[in-house]
Amino acid sequence: MADDLPPLSYTTIELESYIPTGWSLAEEDPAWDARKGAFRVKVIDGSDLDWDLVVPKAEADQHGRIEALRRAVDRLDRERFKSFL
Repeated sequence: MADDLPPLSYTTIELESYIPTGWSLAEEDPAWDARKGAFRVKVIDGSDLDWDLVVPKAEADQHGRIEALRRAVDRLDRERFKSFL
């Protein structure tokens, strides 16, 4: 049964704690992307645009899962900001 668990996952509370204020989780379920070796969840920003939040397993192994989530959110927020320039 433990083999059915994804290599990396986050609870809804963990995800909501790290995404910026005004953002929300999409209704689509978070999932492990085996092809990319990453945890993937769709988030919606304050402008109702959806974005893929991707947390690589290698980064979680190196920095810890919560720090990897924080870094992924920071990267996504910078990517989103650059898209409006």
